[in-house]
Amino acid sequence: MIRRLMARHRLAVRYWSGWVSSGPRGRQIGPRPILALHRTPDPNCPDCDGRGEVMSGSPGQDEPDWDDCHCAPFLPLAYLWLPKPPAWLRRRRPAHDPWCTNPACTHDEPPF
Repeated sequence: MIRRLMARHRLAVRYWSGWVSSGPRGRQIGPRPILALHRTPDPNCPDCDGRGEVMSGSPGQDEPDWDDCHCAPFLPLAYLWLPKPPAWLRRRRPAHDPWCTNPACTHDEPPF
């Protein structure tokens, strides 16, 4: 039922892993993961044909610019900040041992 309701109003929930926003005083917040409620493009839009982007730019440019269409703005209607993963989940990979000559060194041999 929720899926039909959201499809009728052209809404979609998207996950953004590194969203950067600005607070009320202009200070940047992020990058943080968020769940955002976005408006999807209108399939009957005469400007973008349901893609949500409109090609723009000057005739002398090598590649055109893309702007958001009025039927689907990029900014979310509402969003929910998700917690950052704990530090123990953000481990670094162990660096390569400089004493090993083999790049795929597994250290399964005894040291003597």
